Amino acid sequence: MSAGPSYPSCPNLGVLVPCRDEAAVIARKLANLARLRWPDAPRAHRVVIVDDQSSDDTAVRARDALAAHPLPAGVRASVVRNDGRPGKASAIAAGLDALGGDVDVIVLTDADVVFEDDALRALADAFAREPGLGMACGSQRFVRDLCDDGRPLGADGREPVPAPGRYDRWTAEVRALESRGGRLFSVHGQLLGWRAGLGLRPTPGLAADDLDLMLAVRARGMPVRKLTDARFLEVKTPPGAVAEAQALRRARAYVQIVRRARWPRGRDLDAASRVQLLGYRVLPLAAPWSALAVLLGVLVLSAVLGGPNVLEVVAVLVVASLLSPAGRRLVRLLTVIARATLVESRAEIGDRWTMTRG
Repeated sequence: MSAGPSYPSCPNLGVLVPCRDEAAVIARKLANLARLRWPDAPRAHRVVIVDDQSSDDTAVRARDALAAHPLPAGVRASVVRNDGRPGKASAIAAGLDALGGDVDVIVLTDADVVFEDDALRALADAFAREPGLGMACGSQRFVRDLCDDGRPLGADGREPVPAPGRYDRWTAEVRALESRGGRLFSVHGQLLGWRAGLGLRPTPGLAADDLDLMLAVRARGMPVRKLTDARFLEVKTPPGAVAEAQALRRARAYVQIVRRARWPRGRDLDAASRVQLLGYRVLPLAAPWSALAVLLGVLVLSAVLGGPNVLEVVAVLVVASLLSPAGRRLVRLLTVIARATLVESRAEIGDRWTMTRG
């Protein structure tokens, strides 16, 4: 391994890769982990690939990939099976059991993303540098495609083509602002680390395991940050039916978190955190109905105060705004939230996932 952080107590990492039917991407993932610059640590790092009762040959391909792409000296890997209740929370628990108490920082990641070369070093640096840090996530880079050999490059072996949307760029700015105060909410489960000593485990049945874990850290009054120098690459799903299904699933998982998760309360939270968490708990799900109420209110006031002529002008302006590119994006977002709320009221989403790729 190359030289690690200059801090005297670099933590050793336990990287968990929960998988269900990931035969198409697991070899790339392990090739990526094999080529990273891992931090030096007093004890060996660990990698545990958890097969969540896949219907394909994910486990076989994982073992073959480990043989073909040996991890660096000082990194031990194993492939285990989740024999408990199928689902991501149970798969993560199986990985934690396999790690035992042998690591300082747990690192959760998905099989379909790749890390930049120094991502794990940056993550270890953050926990060594800030003893009170409870959780940290990496920074997301949406790209058009990825190289099959695990390098953080495009499919053609060149610099990857960026593919973020405006919503992605806006939420990245929000995350950066929250992170400065240690109050990051929307963590990235594709590269998420937390101190093993906290004993965290995701709640069975909750689809948004990353938010569930984040809330547990925030409940202890510990900082949660986003690291700008720990980057991972993820292929952006192009517009279409697959992207719409993914958006609806994410929205349903958020509705479930609002309704079922244990949200932090009490003296461990400062005033800013209490306001922030209340906002996340109330505002997103209320947004579609609030927007509709505001729209109707504007039209009614226009009719009452200005008469039919003013109402006609205002209605034209409203329609033009909704048909603009920004308006259409807003309408799509609000529609997804409303659909997710209604669907979740009929049948709750589960944490057993099946990846649909575009």
